[in-house]
Amino acid sequence: MDDTKEIVVNTATVLVLAGVLLASGVGAAEQAWDGKKLYRYTNEHGVQVLDDLVPPRYVAGGYEVLTPSGRVLQVVEPELSGKQLEEKRRREAREVADLKLLKRYNSVADIESARKRKLAIVEQDMAILRSNIASLQRQIESEESVAARTQRNGGTVSADLLERIADLRTEVSVVQERLTLREKEALSINKAFDQAASRYQEIAGNQP
Repeated sequence: MDDTKEIVVNTATVLVLAGVLLASGVGAAEQAWDGKKLYRYTNEHGVQVLDDLVPPRYVAGGYEVLTPSGRVLQVVEPELSGKQLEEKRRREAREVADLKLLKRYNSVADIESARKRKLAIVEQDMAILRSNIASLQRQIESEESVAARTQRNGGTVSADLLERIADLRTEVSVVQERLTLREKEALSINKAFDQAASRYQEIAGNQP
């Protein structure tokens, strides 16, 4: 073997031995680890500190847990501030809502079909309420006509008749209130489905 080949062989041998020794050293260090942990955190000056505990004032800033050999066991993320936490919760809530939206509907057309079905129920209810109001108004007009005729003839309107008229007017108020609530519900339904359709177009367009 000439000198050049011998140098190459010896160099390779040295590198192999160095690798074995390094691996053995790391393995031995890990085997010798007795469970003691070190903590690496950043202080108020922006300097990383390695210590056997994290002072309470630095916990919120996050830290790492390491073995004495330097292997990272755990990374504790910094705590979020009030606004950051609120934004995170808002983002997570939106992600959950988006997932539900995509699971519930296959297209904007599905959303529009669901809108029509839900509105149909409310509109049918409103039609019945309007019919009831009209019927009650006719009854009131009839009773008031009787009362007016009695007065024109010089008679006294009976207490029972006046009470019936008052009861009918009260019933009209109750039914009208229910109708108003249903009308608001219809507006709310339309608004909710408008938002759902708009959001679906946004997120569906971003799907791969």
